[in-house]
Formats: sequence, structure tokens, C-alpha cells
Amino acid sequence: MVATRPVQGSWTPRATAGFAWLGAAAAWTVAGLVGAVLAVVITAILVVAGIVGALVVAVTGFVPRAKADDPDLIEAHNVGGHSWVAYGWRGQP
Repeated sequence: MVATRPVQGSWTPRATAGFAWLGAAAAWTVAGLVGAVLAVVITAILVVAGIVGALVVAVTGFVPRAKADDPDLIEAHNVGGHSWVAYGWRGQP
């Protein structure tokens, strides 16, 4: 058997192995960066949602409660559609 040398410029698996490793490293790097950015964005969304929720709870604590013995209290009930009946006028105009 006669040993032959590869032809100059021919493709060999060893020649492209370096490019495959470089492509894999670039893909891992990009995937890591995208994951880090998404983690920061989702964390910011959760923080803002928590702050808004806390503000809603705090504001509801400041809402004055209506007292049943308040003479100026007027109560209304929906009787269907756009019709309402009001109670508690006590001669008020």
C-alpha cells in the first residue's frame, strides 16, 4: 500500500474542529447573556409589581369607612340595568 498525502486545500475534519468549538463557545456566551438580561428584566417586573401591590394595600388603609349611624349617608341599590333606588334621603334636597 502506498501512503498518499492529502491534496493541498482539501477538507479534513480536524481543520473545521476549531471553528465548531469557536461557534459553540459563541452560542454559549450569547445564551448566557440573554438569560442574564431576562433575569434582570423579570426581577425588575416583580419588584415593580410588589411596590404597586404594597401601595394599593396602603391606600386602602386610608379610605374612610362609612358609618351606619351617619345622618348624611345615602345608600343606593341597583334594581336592574341602569336603574337605581336610593335610600336614606331623610328630607334632603
